Amino acid sequence: MRNRPRRNLLDDSQARAATPVDTAATLGDRAAAAARAELRGERIGILGATGRLSLPRLEPPRRVPERWSFVHVMERLEEAFRTLRRLPVSTRPRGYVNSMPFYLYDRGDLNAQLETCELERLARMRNRVRIPPSPAEIARMEEALRWPALFLSGPEFHHVARAVNLGCLWAAVDADVARSLRRIKLTPRTFNARKLQGLRIIARELARRHVTVR
Repeated sequence: MRNRPRRNLLDDSQARAATPVDTAATLGDRAAAAARAELRGERIGILGATGRLSLPRLEPPRRVPERWSFVHVMERLEEAFRTLRRLPVSTRPRGYVNSMPFYLYDRGDLNAQLETCELERLARMRNRVRIPPSPAEIARMEEALRWPALFLSGPEFHHVARAVNLGCLWAAVDADVARSLRRIKLTPRTFNARKLQGLRIIARELARRHVTVR
């Protein structure tokens, strides 16, 4: 009996893996699809002009609890300070701006910067993008920043309000808390107790006034 020659058979998954992706779609077709997506205002279609591309999520979705708690109040205040840092606020009068012309580097300057890693640092600075906050983030920021002044306005809550504001601000900017406490001459135990007391008061007042949790 003659042995039949064995054939190498690929299953469907291997065949699909071996087939080039988007072989029918040429670069011109993708460019035309990107132009149509731009007219429709679809960002994913524009970025996928040279192939399929899924946009990564920049940050995890917000989790809103069912009722107010001091933890959620703290998270809202920290988010408010982070949003405040992202606002395009000018730091000087408009008339006092840098009027010097842009400096052009020659080859010798570029080679020296390349050797000292200065060129890479300048490239990172020029490639930095500041993403402005959304209207919803600005609305939450304006609401949360009023809480210490609204609910901790009494003279007996002066140190409590200060601890709440400083604690959430330091957490938002990733500051060295121990060093900051040494600068204001306050122990961590006292500071944390005042901060916790203020957060509990704010959470209690928000729940008492039936403020919507968001």
